[in-house]
Amino acid sequence: MDLDLHSFARLLQTLNTHNHIHQGRQLHLLFLKRGILNSALTIGNRLLQMYTKCGHLNDARKWFDEMPQRNSFTWNTMIEGYMKSGDKRQSLGLFHSMPHKNDFSWNLVVSGFVKLGELEIARGLFEEMPRRNGIVWNCMIHGYAQSGRPSESLRLFMDLNLDPCEALHGDMFVLATVIGTCTDMLALDLGKQVHARIIVGDVKFDSVLGSSLVNMYGKCSDMDSASHVLNVMQDPDDFSLSALISGYASCGRMKDARRIFNRRSEPCVVLWNSLIAGYIVNEEVVEALVLYVKMRRIGVQEDSSTFASILSACSSSGVIEYGKQMHAHACKFGTTNDLIVVTALVDTYAKCGNPNDACKLFSKLSFYDTILLNSMITIYSNCGRIEDAKSIFETMPYKSLISWNSMIGGFSQNGCPIEALDLFCKMNKMGLSMDKFSLGSAISACASISSLELGKQIFCRATISGLEFDQIVSASLIDFYCKCGFVENGRKLFDQMEKSDEVSWNSMLMGYATNGYGDEALNLFNEMRFVNVSPTDITFTGVLSACDHCGFVKEGEKWFYAMKNDYHIDPGIEHYSCMVDLFARAGCLEKAMNLIEQMPFEADASMWTSVLRGCVAHGNKILGEKVAEKIRELDPENSGAYVQLSSIFATSGDWESSAEVRKLMRDKRIQKNPGRSWGDV
Repeated sequence: MDLDLHSFARLLQTLNTHNHIHQGRQLHLLFLKRGILNSALTIGNRLLQMYTKCGHLNDARKWFDEMPQRNSFTWNTMIEGYMKSGDKRQSLGLFHSMPHKNDFSWNLVVSGFVKLGELEIARGLFEEMPRRNGIVWNCMIHGYAQSGRPSESLRLFMDLNLDPCEALHGDMFVLATVIGTCTDMLALDLGKQVHARIIVGDVKFDSVLGSSLVNMYGKCSDMDSASHVLNVMQDPDDFSLSALISGYASCGRMKDARRIFNRRSEPCVVLWNSLIAGYIVNEEVVEALVLYVKMRRIGVQEDSSTFASILSACSSSGVIEYGKQMHAHACKFGTTNDLIVVTALVDTYAKCGNPNDACKLFSKLSFYDTILLNSMITIYSNCGRIEDAKSIFETMPYKSLISWNSMIGGFSQNGCPIEALDLFCKMNKMGLSMDKFSLGSAISACASISSLELGKQIFCRATISGLEFDQIVSASLIDFYCKCGFVENGRKLFDQMEKSDEVSWNSMLMGYATNGYGDEALNLFNEMRFVNVSPTDITFTGVLSACDHCGFVKEGEKWFYAMKNDYHIDPGIEHYSCMVDLFARAGCLEKAMNLIEQMPFEADASMWTSVLRGCVAHGNKILGEKVAEKIRELDPENSGAYVQLSSIFATSGDWESSAEVRKLMRDKRIQKNPGRSWGDV
């Protein structure tokens, strides 16, 4: 093996994975035998670098300690190795021991600790630097911005501007980062100040700065300024045009967005994606799909963002066939290994009413991220598969606030309020941040078990967090008061809160309905329509429940048919259940039976039980027998059907038949379910 030093160095540079460690050690042994390492620092450094790149830091440190000579490259290599492995203590200790630190050394540790999320350590090192450069300024400003601390990011930029010793006021990368921070904060005035500094400082205006400014003005809805910046640019790049298209789209100005798109005779996929996404945001789903077809026809290759946008359009349309076609197309192009595409596919199946297909797709995956896992917690919860949702939550390597909220909400909606509150309390003990969704779900769980005291405590937590007037928290609290029987308290809160959508109206309306305040519920519904708040399916559930509880047959019929005819809302099984119960209570048994026959759902045991109760109340023995038989077919263990049928016979004086039904219950060992209630003591 007759190699010169340069050949040795080149060979060592090719050994950079764990699989190469055996070859690297053989070379190390060869160098020791030939005595090269005592005189060739370059070879020693390359050997050290080889060990760090192969992930063998113990071998690297052993060789570092044995090296007869070291220079800045040697120290930086070892520090970088520790930093990349996540060993913060060793990297920092070695850095402090380094005799002569150069700019690269400082850049390395500051940027390394920023990437590890250790901003306080990074800031301390930043303050110690004898001379700061654009890399560390940009790194610190960007680090604060990415860590959700945009105000500190901007404050650091202001420090940069106030320091006469710093000559980096016009660093393009620093300015682009600060503009991005202003964009995230929607801080238009601060963004304009940065723009003014660029102009006054005669900073070279490149495509990075230009697209950052266009994006900032677009996101802040200042489209005149965004357009002006684009026109000043000599040759605006595709990212600048994309930012302007997105800005116009966010303001609903799709004609202007299309005009910018048409400035390119051969638009790239980025511009196509921006325009397609714009149409989807503005609920012009058909236009988005037409544009996608045109894009494919002229031969522009779609990417993962295209697939995600079109799948979003499929979700909005509710047409599952479109989603299935896109799934097949994604498989053909091999993009089903892309997390963005897979997440969009799962979301499409769920939103188009095919949650089981979403679950099936998820079960075949071998890769996930937090966003996808959060989606699956919600989907499993909506399917009633709460144990599957719980399993995902408990095994997640990283839980975001959305993860906790999804699981708490899942427990609440699946009749597990105690589990929901246990999880909320665990969240509280761990000192995790909470938002309106966390607090709203917890208050709803308290409502389910009528736990007045705990509900008040959680509302106090909302008050401390400054969320007492939030609409989601207030709507949950209205529901809580009404379910605990304090309807007047709920109405008082309803009158005080700002009502921007139907959520709070629905909460109060359902509160009136479930507590038997039929007139008040219908009056509130009229108020709601008077102020032009559009009713939803939940609104009509409340209205029909109120009519049911109070026996308002004509009013109930009127609004049941108005749902479809006037408001274009297809009645769900809950609306049919309310009407069947309303008719049965009022003795309109023929109408109840006709509605069951006409509805697009199979009647369940609960709906038939409503009819049976009506038969008992109004003495319809013949129909009662038929209905009771139907209930026994659907739910053989249902004691209610036997008890109600026995009552029908007894009421009509047929004591023999009544006794036979009771005997049949005993023979089949069917127990009558005892009544239960739950409340705070």
